[in-house]
Amino acid sequence: MTLFHSIRTRLTLWYTALLGATLLGFGATAYLLTRSILLNNLDRSLRNEVAWVNEFIEPKARKVRLKRAALLELQELKRAATALSPVDSSDVATVETDQIWNQIYQHTLLSPRRQFIQILDRNGDLLYRSPSLENQTIAFADIPYRTINIITIRDEQNRELRLASTQNDFVKIVVAYPLADLTEALGDIFSNFGTMAPLALLVSIIGGWFLAHKSLKPVAALTSSARAITARNLSQRLPRQKVDDELGRLTETFNDMIARLQESFAQIQQFSADASHELRTPLTIMRGEIEVALRSKRLTKSTRELLISVHDELIRLSSIVESLMTLVKSESGRLAFRFDNVELHRMIGEILEDAQILAGRKEIHISAGQIEPVTVRGDAVRLRQLFLNLVENAIKYTPNEGTVSMSLRQMNGNAVFHVSDTGIGIPKKDLKKIFDRFYRVKHDGIPDAGGSGLGLAIARWIAQAHHGTIEVKTQPRKGSTFTVTLPLS
Repeated sequence: MTLFHSIRTRLTLWYTALLGATLLGFGATAYLLTRSILLNNLDRSLRNEVAWVNEFIEPKARKVRLKRAALLELQELKRAATALSPVDSSDVATVETDQIWNQIYQHTLLSPRRQFIQILDRNGDLLYRSPSLENQTIAFADIPYRTINIITIRDEQNRELRLASTQNDFVKIVVAYPLADLTEALGDIFSNFGTMAPLALLVSIIGGWFLAHKSLKPVAALTSSARAITARNLSQRLPRQKVDDELGRLTETFNDMIARLQESFAQIQQFSADASHELRTPLTIMRGEIEVALRSKRLTKSTRELLISVHDELIRLSSIVESLMTLVKSESGRLAFRFDNVELHRMIGEILEDAQILAGRKEIHISAGQIEPVTVRGDAVRLRQLFLNLVENAIKYTPNEGTVSMSLRQMNGNAVFHVSDTGIGIPKKDLKKIFDRFYRVKHDGIPDAGGSGLGLAIARWIAQAHHGTIEVKTQPRKGSTFTVTLPLS
């Protein structure tokens, strides 16, 4: 059985493919959903941050000199960058202004480490920026008035930032957060999924194969039981399932079908037996009457030839009826064998004498090869029928002045009988059918040799009844060799 034609394999593959598609869909959905949730949470955080800074600064903006504070911030930044001397304390803004920036600074320390806050005055001059920005500036001009807008931009370092901005009558507020952290978190999720998904698929393949095996194990048992049922044991039934499921109903259906086949087969056997039995008597009577008629000397030549032809056909028909009776009795078990020790070498010697008589008309040479003393356990009458059928076939399909040879040897605890001929051979397409009932090989350009097509079927049945085998090797137009193997007594 081809692996990929197995239902177990196909079920496993379908199950794995379905799970793989489910995992892929789940992974894509989880990735997109997580990204959306993270972005929404980030946007909410940025919006709250902008709103807090705006609500904190706007009420106090009228009381402080923001412009002077901006100059101070710029001087401090320049001093830090160029290592200038400290700024004169006389230039420091008022205490109230410092308190505003200190509170914003303290709030910044409590915010995420990478969050950027930048505050500009109405002229676009820098008032404040969070320490996380260091000496960088977020360049963005499209800031809405009294509303908060959130977009994604790229800064001077080509970093992707999620930016929230607003402005009032006094200041412009920008809060940003780099999307690298969000992308990294999503990358970790995708990496973990990429690691776990193959493991899940591997487990699904192993589990699917195991489940399919367990589910289909009763089918294998049914197949084995069904294969054991032949024409000789139609009374046997498939084992019934304890559970009323699909397999249980299938088993009952098969058992019902086998019961109907058994009934039909019994009827056919009975008809064949009755017909054969009823035909034997009239055929015997007709043969006797024709034989009596042929003794008369007053018959004309044409009438005598006609009666001889009819007599030959009656003999052939009687042979077919007897063969049918034999096969019917063998199948129904009504044909008993009388097993005894049989000296095959003596039997083959007698068959050689009969073969020379049968081959006399066609001037066929009958030769005997090595004939070893061999004794088997069997029915002498049936064994003689077996060997004689093979020899008659060899003579029938061998042209005039051909050769038929026989041999008998002991080999590996078996008696091996060979009968070979130099006849017309058997086409390869017919080799598997020659032991079927009524099958007769047809050769192009060669006249029909006659026969009923039952001789080889009976020969195989006798060999099997003696726990033996019968095989054939052939070459078209060169001849055939039949080999019978029987266990020694």
